[in-house]
Amino acid sequence: MASPLASSVCPGCGTAFRCGMAAGDAECWCVKLPHVMPVPAANATPSRDAAAASCYCPVCLQQKLIADATSRLPAHD
Repeated sequence: MASPLASSVCPGCGTAFRCGMAAGDAECWCVKLPHVMPVPAANATPSRDAAAASCYCPVCLQQKLIADATSRLPAHD
């Protein structure tokens, strides 16, 4: 069983959080959200792979999803 401890640090806000992929879980909480950005490979670790730093905490990822959805809205004249 995987530890509930934080396994990643958000590059957006610096908060420590649990990334299921980095922690070795079968699935991460983020898979239930729309996929709008790449996620690190299952075997990525922050010390070995810079892509692992692309995991955002739940709050920052939600903000990014909202910003992405807002940017896709048609402009109002």
